[in-house]
This record gives sequence, structure tokens and C-alpha cells, in this order.
Amino acid sequence: MKRFLYIPLALLLLALSRPVQAQLIWRGAGMLKPGQAIVQASNYLTHFDCAYNWGDEKWVDYPDGRAFSWNGSQTMIGVGVTPRLELMAHLPIHFKSNEISGIEKEASGLGDLYLKARYAVLPWAKDRHGFTVVAAVRLPTGDDKAEIALGDGSTDLALGGLYTTPWKKGFRGHLRAAYWLNGKNEADVNIGNELKFIAKLDRKFSSCLMGFLTYTHYRLSKRADADGAAMAHTQKTRNYLSPGLVWKPIKGLNVRPKVLIPFGGTGGSLFTVKPLLDLWYTFKLFG
Repeated sequence: MKRFLYIPLALLLLALSRPVQAQLIWRGAGMLKPGQAIVQASNYLTHFDCAYNWGDEKWVDYPDGRAFSWNGSQTMIGVGVTPRLELMAHLPIHFKSNEISGIEKEASGLGDLYLKARYAVLPWAKDRHGFTVVAAVRLPTGDDKAEIALGDGSTDLALGGLYTTPWKKGFRGHLRAAYWLNGKNEADVNIGNELKFIAKLDRKFSSCLMGFLTYTHYRLSKRADADGAAMAHTQKTRNYLSPGLVWKPIKGLNVRPKVLIPFGGTGGSLFTVKPLLDLWYTFKLFG
């Protein structure tokens, strides 16, 4: 009976989440059981304070009178179909604001929808290595013509892999990689392909508390115009460290506070630190 009381709670948390781009490789190699479902809200607040100067090849602070903030929620729902197969959907909700010399712009709404399938090549268990592959399509549901774009206007395809070690002396490791093959928008501009690599170490303190440290490397290749020519200074690289905790106050609910700390990288705008709060809830849906 309690299980059914928790389902509305999880849905309420999703609905109240204030508006991270959806992650193809968010979770480890462990799979949902058949008929088990997961809902998630990843909440974030970002204030960009510097931009990359390609001429001097260094980061420079924004001038006075310029500000760029972005907060939102990445919601997710998924279900286990078989012991090896999961189907999932991600939908970002964005709230963006930009101010330059006293002129403000704002945009809010849905971002680009992700549809994803995960398949366990080697099913993971607490005492066994696991490897899961994932494929996804990203649809241009976000308004790329808003005052501040909520999507990139392209249809994209992706593949990824997730490896997880067994638990040993309270530690567990993860290696994950994903590659997005990005399409063209209405202006016939190729958005540029994306590569992401993640290394993560978990440390279990008790049955309801775990700590983790994640390293992320991200690359976005140059855009290409309608003639196929690369567009200068449109590429990006990023490196992040992310310490965090996983707290399980009740069965099925994970509360995951963390911070994203950038170091190195080139291109675009950057923040000093980015706080995030993930809420995950798993429950039996059928079967």
C-alpha cells in the first residue's frame, strides 16, 4: 500500500521541479526489472560569468552590465520491458534570461525531447561487472527561434556505452561514453557532433547514504554552414569535477545533491560552479 502512496509523491516532485541538457549516459549499467519504472527530475541553476576569448586563448570575465542565467529541470521517465531492455524519455524544461547593457531577454518552455533505449549486454549485479549499450534520438521540440533558443532545431542520433564494476570494499567504479551525431537545422547549418566521457567513483557509507566523485570530458565539434565549410570558433571543450551524495530516505527514492566544477576547456561561456539536485524514484508499474 505504501508503494502506491509514493507514486504521487514522485510525480509531485517532478511537477514542482523548477526549471542540463539530458544525459544519454546518466545512469550506470544496472537495469530496471521488468515492469519497474523510474521517474526523475534533475534541477539546476546556472549563472554564466565569463566567455572564451579565442584571440588571447583565455577566459575573460563578462563586462559590467552583462548577465546570463539559465535554470531548469530535466525530467525523465523510463520502464523496464525485459530483464535486459529499458525504454526511456527525457524532456527538459528551461528558464533562461540574458541581460546586456540593460536590455533583457527571457525565454522559457520545453526543450528538445529525447527518446532512449538501453540494453544490457552484460547484466550488472553487486558482485558482477556490467556493460549496457544505449541508443537515442533527440527531436527538435524546443523553440530554436525564441529570444533565447530552447532547442537547436536539429534531429540527432546517439550511441553510448556504460560499464560498472562490482562493489568491492565499499567502492564501485563507472566508465561511460556517448557520441551524438547531430543533424542540420532549418538554416541548413550542421550543429556539430558531441562526445562525452565520464569516469565515476562511488563510495557507500551505509544502506541509505553514498558519496561519489565524477569526472566529465565533453567536446562539441565545429558547426558547418550550408556549403559544408567549418564555422570558426564554434567548437567547445569542457572538463568538470562533480562531488555529490545519494541519500535514500524511503524505499525507491534517491535524493542526489551535487555541484559541477569546471576546469580547463575552450569556447562559449562558462560558470564558476553549478549546483544541481536530482530526485529519482523507482516503483513497480506492472507485472
